[in-house]
Amino acid sequence: MKRSLLAVFGLLAWGLWACTPPPPQGLQGHVFTSPSAGGQPVHGAKVVAKVGNQTVQATTGLDGSFTLQIPGSAQAFTLTVIPPGGQGMAALTYENVPISAYKSPYGAASELNIYLPAPASKTLPGYLARTGYVAGTVILNGNPVASTKPRNPSQLFNPPQPCEDGLVIFGGFRTVTTDGSGQYQIPVTSTNNLYATSGSLWAGNYTGTDTGDCNTATEYYWSQFQYIPEVRVYLNGSTTAQNVDLEAFDPGTNPSRVATLQVTHDYSGLSGFNFDLSNPNWNALAVSVPSFVHAIHSGEVELGQYYYLGQTTKTVRVYKIPSGSTAQQIAFLHTALRLDPNTYQLKGLSRVYQWRDGTTLSQNLTAAFLDTPKLQVGDGASLGANPTLSWNPVNGAKVYVVSVYDDQGALVWAGFTPNTSITVPATLQSGATYFWDVYTDDQTETLDYIGTDPAALQARLYLELERYPRLRHLQASSANRYRGELAQAFRENLGYLPGPQAAYQDLLQNGYRESLSETRSFTVQ
Repeated sequence: MKRSLLAVFGLLAWGLWACTPPPPQGLQGHVFTSPSAGGQPVHGAKVVAKVGNQTVQATTGLDGSFTLQIPGSAQAFTLTVIPPGGQGMAALTYENVPISAYKSPYGAASELNIYLPAPASKTLPGYLARTGYVAGTVILNGNPVASTKPRNPSQLFNPPQPCEDGLVIFGGFRTVTTDGSGQYQIPVTSTNNLYATSGSLWAGNYTGTDTGDCNTATEYYWSQFQYIPEVRVYLNGSTTAQNVDLEAFDPGTNPSRVATLQVTHDYSGLSGFNFDLSNPNWNALAVSVPSFVHAIHSGEVELGQYYYLGQTTKTVRVYKIPSGSTAQQIAFLHTALRLDPNTYQLKGLSRVYQWRDGTTLSQNLTAAFLDTPKLQVGDGASLGANPTLSWNPVNGAKVYVVSVYDDQGALVWAGFTPNTSITVPATLQSGATYFWDVYTDDQTETLDYIGTDPAALQARLYLELERYPRLRHLQASSANRYRGELAQAFRENLGYLPGPQAAYQDLLQNGYRESLSETRSFTVQ
């Protein structure tokens, strides 16, 4: 009898132990402004974690830190960070984040560092700027090359544009033009307490076309060029002399320095795009832009623009990277654009990034475009203060990035989700008008976005229409202006725009595909 009672009590005790929930588990981290905005800790941000129907929240301290306790049985959570008002920062939401990514096998919690997009920071006090100069004369066939479209000093960071001649580019991003005597001068400034710096130099005439007329051409490329791998500049106010003698950017007359690649566009994955110019329902075109990635210490130089107006294949001119070299690449950006043929308003875009180096330069390219998300909430809809936004799935997509902008185009909130709908947790202003769009790619996971700068994605999506002769008549969304401001800040601070956020090795081997929906508006009730 005693044994029976002991057995019963034992079973009851085991049952109570088995039903006892595991102890809570902690999430901890910090909230900062995006690196492009200074990377400062954000004090007073609300951090909200949701697990099933349970919600917990905390407020960041002076150092931007927070700690949350969520159920011990949780396998995933949704995290929302809402910044204090009036500072221009955007809120963020990450859905379905696996808890396993923030726990080591020994039970220790990892840091959840979140970067909130914010206006670009002003130049911070530091070392005094040091400046040096590169100067010289650009010559073609013994004669000086004078630019017919001279630039002023405020255009130093503007990239080269087709139909400009007498261009000189230092480090991949400082660009000037020659004067009437073929002479140029490039200021090189650093605030990093450097006494000298180095960069590659590219110069020439970006005037090559397939028709001989910049107004009717569908292909633009350098007619002459010169590439100098390294120029050293001393930042003590002195001038480094560097004359440039141009040669033909032509694979026929200069095959040791210039090569060609056949580039084919595969539009089969796109829905709603009609590239047939003879079709009354035509609404799409595409462009491929090859760039030369000089070296580790320099940025990219655009090599040409090739417009696919009803075509699927073009032959593209590129700089001939030495055979076997992997330190330099030819980077390709292929863009397919959908538009309203009546208003020329952009209705979405799809991009493919691809690379070739000295070991693969002879391999032709096919760019297979990723479909764009199609929004399921009508343009101009009247929605609640916490609206649910939805869209059609994209075959091959990993994560969708939903962005909401105010009526000036500034980012208010962004959500990262593997689902095809999301509810905006940040309460929007009653009576206000907002814009929204959806971005996706075929490689980046939610965990790749956490701890990275969301402003970098916005900057990369900037479409600089004035840079493309055949796209200048198109109308972009108001959010494109905001993205342009971020892009300019990245160019001036880093010298380049951020690249895709997936694994670098995968990018070189497999390329990278991304797409962006059209932008629609809604009004809050």
